[in-house]
Amino acid sequence: MTELQSRSQIAVLGLGRVGKSSILQRYLQGKFSSAYRETVEDIYPQPYDINGKRRFVDFIDTAGNIYFPAMRKIYILKAGFILVYSICDSRSFEEVQKLWNEIKSVRENNLSIPCVIVGNKLDEENNRQVETFAALEWAYRENLGGCFIEVSAKDNNAVTEVLTCY
Repeated sequence: MTELQSRSQIAVLGLGRVGKSSILQRYLQGKFSSAYRETVEDIYPQPYDINGKRRFVDFIDTAGNIYFPAMRKIYILKAGFILVYSICDSRSFEEVQKLWNEIKSVRENNLSIPCVIVGNKLDEENNRQVETFAALEWAYRENLGGCFIEVSAKDNNAVTEVLTCY
């Protein structure tokens, strides 16, 4: 098997400032920075040994704005997904729902689409706008209930569990 054949992609999608880059930095590098830097696209290749075979996963940290829909369509056709919203921003959860509908439409409602729904910023619980139950209820309706988690990239709370759904 060539390296190209043993490579997978996971696109991290969501609105700007929900913590997509922070989750990836925390997971891949064990770091957190509170400084905001707008992302256009960053790719983080990560090697894994699965069943004794070396595989590479390209984590694609995407732009959090709507100005790159063509790039998003490319990911939707072939990647797995981590859809991130901030528990402090109901608009970001609405965007995750829209993204999931777009993914299902492009992939023709394929139920085997690998996807994890992540509510970030548990460290800001006092500012919560998206209730856990409401998000979980939606995830179950969409057959994603087993792939739903709330985390805090800042406090390193449950970030490593994000990929256990894959």
